[in-house]
Amino acid sequence: MIHLALALTVFYLTHSLLAWTGVKRWVNSIVGLHRWYRRVYTMISLLLFAWVYFAYTRAGRYEAYWTTGPAVSITGWSLILLGAYLAAAAVLRFGGMAFLGLTPELPGTLVRTGLHGRVRHPIYSGVLLSLAGWLCLSPNWPTVISILITLCYLPFGIHLEELKLIAVHGDAYRHYRGEVPALVPRWRTKVG
Repeated sequence: MIHLALALTVFYLTHSLLAWTGVKRWVNSIVGLHRWYRRVYTMISLLLFAWVYFAYTRAGRYEAYWTTGPAVSITGWSLILLGAYLAAAAVLRFGGMAFLGLTPELPGTLVRTGLHGRVRHPIYSGVLLSLAGWLCLSPNWPTVISILITLCYLPFGIHLEELKLIAVHGDAYRHYRGEVPALVPRWRTKVG
């Protein structure tokens, strides 16, 4: 369990550190990865996620909190699929290839329509739905530890992302942040 907690903590800290604009500038000034930064960032994230997966599979299976019958399994898979759909739709909205570092990131405008007209962080919302589904399918200590660490990280990840968005979009993002909730969609908003 300690190995799993360590892997997740390193994954999230590295994710945030490498996404931070100051670190990007510093690395680019020293190593000169301007064109390749997002690709290297994605590769590091995939390697660290593989470590998390390895640690999770080695954490052992402890007694489940409940038996997963057909209704719980259907609910779990439905939540996972809905969460994956939301996250994928948000990634594709920004250009999936650029998001993965396979094509250059182009400076964009603030997206305030579609999913982003209902929730500011649809990728994180999708992750939360998928985690709820995962808990339905695998209600054990390794899953609970993974979810708790993720829930502890999300406020920091969101805060850092929003600082970056404020630096890029200024008052437009501050105004948008006042209109649209962060994680739980509001079906009636002033934008979109």
